[in-house]
Amino acid sequence: MRLQRNKLIFGLFIVVFFMVLASCSLFPAEEETLAPPLVEPGEISYRTAQATIGYIEDSIKKTAYFVPVLDRDHFFSARAGRLKAIHVKPGDTVKAGDIIAELLTDGIEKEIEYQKLTVDTQLKSLRYIEQKSEIDIQAAQKRLTDLEEKYDEMKRNSSVYTANDIENMKQEMESQKFSLDKLILDYTNQLDMKQNELMSAQMKLAQLEEDLVQCRLVATVDGTVTYARDVDEGDSIDIYQTLVTISDPRVLQLEYKGNQTSDFRLGMEVAVTCNKQTCKGEVVLTPASVPFEEMEKYKDTIRIKLSELPEGVERGDSAEIKLVRDFSENAVIIPKRALKSYLGKDIVYILDDGIRIERYVQKGVQSVNEVEIIEGVEAGELVIIE
Repeated sequence: MRLQRNKLIFGLFIVVFFMVLASCSLFPAEEETLAPPLVEPGEISYRTAQATIGYIEDSIKKTAYFVPVLDRDHFFSARAGRLKAIHVKPGDTVKAGDIIAELLTDGIEKEIEYQKLTVDTQLKSLRYIEQKSEIDIQAAQKRLTDLEEKYDEMKRNSSVYTANDIENMKQEMESQKFSLDKLILDYTNQLDMKQNELMSAQMKLAQLEEDLVQCRLVATVDGTVTYARDVDEGDSIDIYQTLVTISDPRVLQLEYKGNQTSDFRLGMEVAVTCNKQTCKGEVVLTPASVPFEEMEKYKDTIRIKLSELPEGVERGDSAEIKLVRDFSENAVIIPKRALKSYLGKDIVYILDDGIRIERYVQKGVQSVNEVEIIEGVEAGELVIIE
């Protein structure tokens, strides 16, 4: 029984085996997968530049304008008041001593004329007293001299005159001396009083004339008016309020206003180009060099004095100024685009026999498009730009 069961299992296994073989023959045979063709990589190309030896500078170029240096602000310094008129306008040429503005005088001119008459009257009165005193004193002195001579003559001829006559003459002579002394004293007092009255009148006249002068603003220099305050007649004017600015057109300096004034320091040399002429200039004013009270006015201003003013230059003309902040001669120079930065370090890629080599470098002076390499690159080597 057991033997028959094993034969049956074996027979079933044979049937299944042949059925699997038959089913495999129904499917198409798979094609063999081919490997992809090998592509040979192309050669990498770089844009390069050669490191050279030469001069490099770090400079800035700006436009500056010629301005008058000798600017004189004119204002009333002794008195305030109401404006009568400003007699000049920007562009006018004035001479020292010209009246350029006035305050209302409130009748000072009439007071001056009246006071001149007073002074003249006092002067005439003094001269009258001087002349009268001279005449009266001379007359009194002559009478005293006559009496003295008479008295001496009577004493010499005492036998002719009585003692009483001689005594009377002596008393008359002494009385004349007293009268002369009194006359001199009286006239001295009168002259002193007249001189004091005249001096007082003259002082008042001088004060009135000074008041009139203080109401007139006078040009202190020859030049051109570059500023005149816009005010009307009758407006109140304070002391030290600038009304007119006069500039000397013969003395010009270059003025630069901008946001790079911190690059300039007193005494720095600046190259100046104007009307195709080149000359040297020196920085003579910076925001840091002016007094505290002028800092706001000159906070963004540089003034440059030229060694020689170009011919034909006038106020308002422009010029190019160049300030060299740093420079290097016989420097190894590469294009600035070749300089890279990685983790705070400067890197340059060198192309050596087609191989890119990374190098850390130390940079020096930089211009707009180039940079000096102090260490890391030698002249003649090719640096990779792109």
